[in-house]
Amino acid sequence: MKIAIQGTDASFHAIAARTLFPGASSLLECQHFRDVFTTVKEGKADFGVVGIENSLYGSINETYDLLVQNELTISGETYEQISLHLLGTQTAQMTDITDVYSQAPALGESDVFLDTHLPNARRHEYDDTARAAQFVSSTNEPTKAAVAGEAAATQYGLKILAENIESHHDNYTRFIALSNKSAATHIEYPKSSIIFQTTDTPGSLYAVLGVFAHRSLNLTKLESRPIIGKAWRYMYYIDFEGHFSDELKKELTQYATEVRLLGTYRNGTIKKT
Repeated sequence: MKIAIQGTDASFHAIAARTLFPGASSLLECQHFRDVFTTVKEGKADFGVVGIENSLYGSINETYDLLVQNELTISGETYEQISLHLLGTQTAQMTDITDVYSQAPALGESDVFLDTHLPNARRHEYDDTARAAQFVSSTNEPTKAAVAGEAAATQYGLKILAENIESHHDNYTRFIALSNKSAATHIEYPKSSIIFQTTDTPGSLYAVLGVFAHRSLNLTKLESRPIIGKAWRYMYYIDFEGHFSDELKKELTQYATEVRLLGTYRNGTIKKT
């Protein structure tokens, strides 16, 4: 089984992929989220794994847009705790560091530590925490450091200069699995994801949400994204606990258009450490 991920084999995406697919034979490393979607769409991977939201920084808008643009199915989800460490070469010392590399959210989440301990170090944005660690390892310069996870330190032979430097330790990212297969119909502890548009009339979104309320379906996510080519019109994304039945779809189409099921999958749980 081949799984496409954004980032390298030592990234948080890789950890999420192994949680979702413990029997995966190989991980296909992709540079960008759109590359993951393309790899799965073209059949080069059985599944793809992408982050969709973070407990501190909110939604990953690119993922929502790609879900609208591509006919792929959400087949699973997992929540992974994000613990960040300052990684340097084996000869590096904290006082040596002049440049720090990482993904923008990781730099933002560790800014209190960096402001306090490395106020003069330059910060450089990378597309992935693990790729930043890979770069630091390749330079073998004790003046460079990366903010990344423990797996990246192990993979690239780096030393942990400081542990758990994130400002908030209760930091989780939700990852989803993508596939070319049709949505599942019988799932234990189901969660479903749908997208839809509303008519340009007062109360249309209220009416849609009322359908879920009347059926006692718990919404876990409501997100709006602009529709390309239609100024000030929006596509809505909803996660709810339960299956997407034909009766539910029929009732929703009274108040919404372009109703589409993205997937039904087992509701993920947060494992606190």
